[in-house]
Amino acid sequence: MSDYAQIDELAQARRRGVLACGNFALTAVLLQRFAEMAAAYIDSFEILDFAKDNKPDAPSGTGRELASRLARVRQPAIGVPLDKVNGPSGVRGASVNGVQVHAVRLPGYVLGIEVVFGMKDQRLHIRHEAGGSAEPYVDGALLAIRKVHTLVGVARGLDRVMS
Repeated sequence: MSDYAQIDELAQARRRGVLACGNFALTAVLLQRFAEMAAAYIDSFEILDFAKDNKPDAPSGTGRELASRLARVRQPAIGVPLDKVNGPSGVRGASVNGVQVHAVRLPGYVLGIEVVFGMKDQRLHIRHEAGGSAEPYVDGALLAIRKVHTLVGVARGLDRVMS
Protein backbone atom coordinates (compact mmCIF):
# COMPACT_ATOMS: atom_id res chain seq x y z
CA MET A 1 0.00 0.00 0.00
CA SER A 2 1.40 3.43 -0.94
CA ASP A 3 1.88 6.23 1.59
CA TYR A 4 -0.98 8.16 -0.01
CA ALA A 5 -3.27 5.14 0.20
CA GLN A 6 -2.48 4.70 3.89
CA ILE A 7 -3.06 8.38 4.60
CA ASP A 8 -6.29 8.28 2.60
CA GLU A 9 -7.52 5.26 4.53
CA LEU A 10 -6.91 7.00 7.86
CA ALA A 11 -8.39 10.31 6.66
CA GLN A 12 -11.50 8.56 5.32
CA ALA A 13 -11.97 6.69 8.60
CA ARG A 14 -11.74 9.94 10.55
CA ARG A 15 -13.76 11.95 7.96
CA ARG A 16 -10.87 14.41 7.53
CA GLY A 17 -9.37 16.01 4.47
CA VAL A 18 -5.77 15.94 3.34
CA LEU A 19 -4.57 18.07 0.46
CA ALA A 20 -1.29 16.84 -1.07
CA CYS A 21 0.21 19.61 -3.19
CA GLY A 22 3.44 19.53 -5.11
CA ASN A 23 3.38 23.27 -5.71
CA PHE A 24 1.39 26.06 -4.07
CA ALA A 25 2.15 28.77 -6.66
CA LEU A 26 -1.18 29.56 -8.29
CA THR A 27 0.45 30.18 -11.68
CA ALA A 28 2.15 26.74 -11.55
CA VAL A 29 -1.16 25.09 -10.66
CA LEU A 30 -2.93 26.90 -13.49
CA LEU A 31 -0.13 25.87 -15.87
CA GLN A 32 -0.82 22.24 -14.98
CA ARG A 33 -4.54 22.61 -15.60
CA PHE A 34 -4.09 24.53 -18.88
CA ALA A 35 -1.50 22.01 -20.07
CA GLU A 36 -3.91 19.14 -19.43
CA MET A 37 -6.51 20.97 -21.50
CA ALA A 38 -4.02 21.53 -24.34
CA ALA A 39 -2.81 17.90 -24.26
CA ALA A 40 -6.36 16.76 -24.94
CA TYR A 41 -6.14 18.50 -28.33
CA ILE A 42 -2.44 18.56 -29.21
CA ASP A 43 -0.58 15.27 -29.36
CA SER A 44 3.04 16.52 -29.45
CA PHE A 45 4.52 18.15 -26.34
CA GLU A 46 7.60 18.25 -24.13
CA ILE A 47 8.41 19.78 -20.74
CA LEU A 48 11.26 22.15 -19.90
CA ASP A 49 12.12 22.30 -16.19
CA PHE A 50 14.26 25.30 -15.11
CA ALA A 51 16.00 25.79 -11.77
CA LYS A 52 19.06 27.25 -10.12
CA ASP A 53 22.36 25.55 -10.79
CA ASN A 54 22.63 23.92 -7.35
CA LYS A 55 19.18 22.29 -7.32
CA PRO A 56 19.99 18.59 -7.02
CA ASP A 57 16.71 17.05 -8.19
CA ALA A 58 16.13 16.88 -11.90
CA PRO A 59 13.43 17.08 -12.93
CA SER A 60 11.78 18.93 -10.08
CA GLY A 61 8.78 17.56 -8.25
CA THR A 62 6.62 19.98 -10.23
CA GLY A 63 8.12 18.66 -13.48
CA ARG A 64 7.51 15.04 -12.46
CA GLU A 65 3.94 15.79 -11.40
CA LEU A 66 3.25 17.65 -14.65
CA ALA A 67 4.62 14.73 -16.70
CA SER A 68 2.40 12.34 -14.75
CA ARG A 69 -0.69 14.49 -15.25
CA LEU A 70 -0.08 14.93 -18.98
CA ALA A 71 0.59 11.20 -19.40
CA ARG A 72 -2.86 10.53 -17.92
CA VAL A 73 -4.34 12.70 -20.68
CA ARG A 74 -2.32 11.05 -23.46
CA GLN A 75 1.09 9.75 -24.39
CA PRO A 76 2.79 12.36 -26.57
CA ALA A 77 3.68 11.67 -30.17
CA ILE A 78 7.43 11.59 -30.75
CA GLY A 79 8.65 12.19 -34.32
CA VAL A 80 11.78 10.03 -34.05
CA PRO A 81 11.68 7.11 -31.61
CA LEU A 82 14.19 7.73 -28.83
CA ASP A 83 16.17 4.59 -29.65
CA LYS A 84 16.62 5.91 -33.23
CA VAL A 85 17.98 9.35 -32.26
CA ASN A 86 21.49 9.99 -33.62
CA GLY A 87 23.56 11.50 -30.82
CA PRO A 88 24.55 10.99 -27.21
CA SER A 89 22.19 9.16 -24.89
CA GLY A 90 19.88 11.58 -23.08
CA VAL A 91 20.27 14.41 -25.58
CA ARG A 92 16.47 14.34 -26.06
CA GLY A 93 15.86 14.61 -22.32
CA ALA A 94 14.52 11.91 -20.06
CA SER A 95 11.27 10.06 -20.42
CA VAL A 96 9.11 10.62 -17.32
CA ASN A 97 5.87 8.64 -17.56
CA GLY A 98 6.41 8.61 -21.33
CA VAL A 99 6.76 12.42 -21.55
CA GLN A 100 10.09 13.98 -22.57
CA VAL A 101 11.40 16.27 -19.82
CA HIS A 102 14.46 18.50 -20.16
CA ALA A 103 15.97 19.80 -16.90
CA VAL A 104 17.97 23.03 -17.22
CA ARG A 105 20.06 23.95 -14.17
CA LEU A 106 21.77 27.35 -14.49
CA PRO A 107 22.56 30.41 -12.37
CA GLY A 108 19.94 33.09 -12.85
CA TYR A 109 16.98 30.73 -12.58
CA VAL A 110 15.09 30.04 -9.39
CA LEU A 111 12.21 27.86 -10.52
CA GLY A 112 10.34 27.60 -13.79
CA ILE A 113 8.40 25.09 -15.79
CA GLU A 114 7.29 25.26 -19.40
CA VAL A 115 5.32 22.95 -21.64
CA VAL A 116 5.78 23.34 -25.37
CA PHE A 117 3.05 21.93 -27.61
CA GLY A 118 3.62 21.58 -31.33
CA MET A 119 1.30 21.21 -34.29
CA LYS A 120 1.98 21.73 -37.98
CA ASP A 121 2.99 25.39 -38.44
CA GLN A 122 2.13 26.38 -34.87
CA ARG A 123 3.38 26.11 -31.28
CA LEU A 124 1.90 26.80 -27.88
CA HIS A 125 4.15 27.67 -24.91
CA ILE A 126 2.72 27.61 -21.39
CA ARG A 127 5.26 28.82 -18.83
CA HIS A 128 5.46 29.52 -15.10
CA GLU A 129 8.40 31.26 -13.41
CA ALA A 130 8.91 32.03 -9.74
CA GLY A 131 11.44 34.22 -7.97
CA GLY A 132 13.39 33.46 -4.84
CA SER A 133 10.92 34.67 -2.22
CA ALA A 134 8.08 32.76 -0.58
CA GLU A 135 5.54 35.20 -2.01
CA PRO A 136 4.53 33.09 -5.06
CA TYR A 137 3.39 30.30 -2.71
CA VAL A 138 1.47 32.30 -0.10
CA ASP A 139 -1.87 32.64 -1.95
CA GLY A 140 -1.97 28.95 -2.79
CA ALA A 141 -1.05 27.89 0.74
CA LEU A 142 -3.79 30.13 2.15
CA LEU A 143 -6.27 28.69 -0.33
CA ALA A 144 -5.33 25.17 0.77
CA ILE A 145 -5.73 26.08 4.44
CA ARG A 146 -9.15 27.62 3.79
CA LYS A 147 -10.46 24.70 1.70
CA VAL A 148 -8.95 21.50 3.16
CA HIS A 149 -11.84 21.20 5.63
CA THR A 150 -14.24 20.70 2.68
CA LEU A 151 -12.51 17.44 1.71
CA VAL A 152 -12.73 13.89 2.97
CA GLY A 153 -9.71 11.72 2.25
CA VAL A 154 -6.65 12.59 0.21
CA ALA A 155 -6.93 15.00 -2.71
CA ARG A 156 -3.87 15.42 -4.94
CA GLY A 157 -3.15 18.90 -6.28
CA LEU A 158 -4.18 22.40 -5.28
CA ASP A 159 -6.45 22.57 -8.33
CA ARG A 160 -8.79 20.14 -6.56
CA VAL A 161 -9.94 23.04 -4.34
CA MET A 162 -9.89 25.78 -6.95
CA SER A 163 -13.37 26.66 -8.24
